[in-house]
Amino acid sequence: KHWSNLQPEVQNQVEICVHPPYAFLDRVRQGLVADIAVGPQNIYDSSFPNTGNTGATTAKMMTSLNMEWVLLGHSDRRNSLGETDELIAEKASMVLAEEGLNICLTIGETGEQRTNDETLTILEKQLGAVAGVVPGADAWSRVALAYEPVWAVGEGAIPCAPEEAQRVHTFLREWIRTHVSEDAAQACRLTYTGSVNEDNAAGYAALSEVDGFVIGRAGLDAAKLCDIAETLVKAKRIA
Repeated sequence: KHWSNLQPEVQNQVEICVHPPYAFLDRVRQGLVADIAVGPQNIYDSSFPNTGNTGATTAKMMTSLNMEWVLLGHSDRRNSLGETDELIAEKASMVLAEEGLNICLTIGETGEQRTNDETLTILEKQLGAVAGVVPGADAWSRVALAYEPVWAVGEGAIPCAPEEAQRVHTFLREWIRTHVSEDAAQACRLTYTGSVNEDNAAGYAALSEVDGFVIGRAGLDAAKLCDIAETLVKAKRIA
């Protein structure tokens, strides 16, 4: 109901996707208006080398459920479950092979990597792995890149300063421009994720290289999520 109460200009300009656990995907899809997309937090395909079929949740399955986006590369899966850049790239390839299915790719550095001044090196490695499987400049319109400074995530964490987020996003856009093409750089959406909430969203939304957000804790509250959507529209002056 919160989404339905927003001004039409906001509804028309902001694209929202929610990523619930697998078990609730269909239930959430049935309970939301068609304007709001739904997608899984991960996929795992049975065609990966040395794996069986048991428990595999594939990109093709997600297409059959009318999912639109797949979240890949979240720091929990990279740092806690040991997912490699190569594995994430393989998943990305399988998602992009499905018509109508898009990727929200999360990349970011840990606190230790930041302290060691490795941020841009880590980001280049993570982005480069997936860039190699995106089939042409047009396909970059199906990729939303989410910068997640891992050290800024979680209860009590200190959010990334907006100027630092802008510096990183500028680097990412320029990397795509240099290593892929200008068209790809413009087509790819750069989003920020890292303790974004209704209080700090305006500072990030005002940045020229931030196209949107991946929202964690604040996104569990529909009213707060809609407030952030309004903030984004006002900052971009597209309403």
